[in-house]
Amino acid sequence: MNGKEITGKVIFVVCAQKKVEWQAELKQKFEQLKQERISRYQGVNLYLKNVDETIDHEKLRKEFSPFGSMASPKVMLEDGRSKGFGFVCFSSPEEATKAVTEMNGCMVGSKPLYVTLARRKEERKAHLTS
Repeated sequence: MNGKEITGKVIFVVCAQKKVEWQAELKQKFEQLKQERISRYQGVNLYLKNVDETIDHEKLRKEFSPFGSMASPKVMLEDGRSKGFGFVCFSSPEEATKAVTEMNGCMVGSKPLYVTLARRKEERKAHLTS
């Protein structure tokens, strides 16, 4: 009966579960989606530091376009001004690696750009403590 229409409304039918059971099921689904998202962007998302205040999304796209197709060049902003860091997501790990080797230390605007593969917060903390 799940998904059937009765008196103009589509009904939702599932087995009854205790609150703890469905919360555990939702938590498992959420963790699975999180892991899929992490693995999809592993090795293709770059972290940029020391980004000049004059750099915006379009200038970032122009600087990194020779290395491949980008999904999303993004400068992090606060009140319309650059916060000094950003991200660029490439479509393949090879493009991202090439961009890191070519652009790290390169002068963009008036500052040398620091470029590395983006890592999750937990990974960065573990690396710093070791």
